[in-house]
Amino acid sequence: DIVDDGRANGTGGSGEWGGVVINGRAPINDCTVNPAATPGSATCEKDGEGGSGIFGGDQANDNSGVLRYVRIQHAGFQFSSTNELNGLALQGVGDGTTIDFIQVHNNADDGIEFFGGAVDVRHVVLTGNDDDSFDWTDGWSGDAQFILAVQTTARGDNGFEGDNRSSNPLLTPRSNPQISNATLIGRNNGSSNEGVQVRAGTDGRIVNVVVAGFGSGVEYDPVAPLFDPVLLSFAVGGNASTGDA
Repeated sequence: DIVDDGRANGTGGSGEWGGVVINGRAPINDCTVNPAATPGSATCEKDGEGGSGIFGGDQANDNSGVLRYVRIQHAGFQFSSTNELNGLALQGVGDGTTIDFIQVHNNADDGIEFFGGAVDVRHVVLTGNDDDSFDWTDGWSGDAQFILAVQTTARGDNGFEGDNRSSNPLLTPRSNPQISNATLIGRNNGSSNEGVQVRAGTDGRIVNVVVAGFGSGVEYDPVAPLFDPVLLSFAVGGNASTGDA
């Protein structure tokens, strides 16, 4: 007999399985396989978190196929504080790939994370995820549009968390996403999590975003030239302090 343990109706736990990982050959800036390689080159490759394989290269238009009308739930796993599986990990994925109409629900780490690459995403729903809802690093330069992220009262860190490379913020290819039309709803419990946190050299453009229920709407790295000003256009709910908006 089939026993309903809550997974079918979305009330189950997290960390039940590893999540979805897509590895591509698009450029990244963190060459862990061969540290002497030139970032963004064909030989610049990285070991994926959780032993998820090698990715990276020099093919910005690399095609990893189509992921459309997919719900990923109760996934993710934390091996350590720096080695975690996300609901959907897009690792060096090129812009020939189609990612559209995706939901990540109740994941044990980030909802979706981009590790470099140039892939675009559309129509993304991120609900009840433990860490950041939408995260990027390693030189991601894709577009994202039509995003809804909603935290639960007990789970979730930042709505958006954007980085280039913490050890070398100006490393190229530099993170430079174009993000528009997003709604980010936080836990509304007075915690210090941020609606949008952009730091470590990320560039980009973020427009037409509603942020509510977070400790502050936007936190950014103001130290030039580590922060090349992102265009931010928000209706913000939350507190403001130094370095925040």
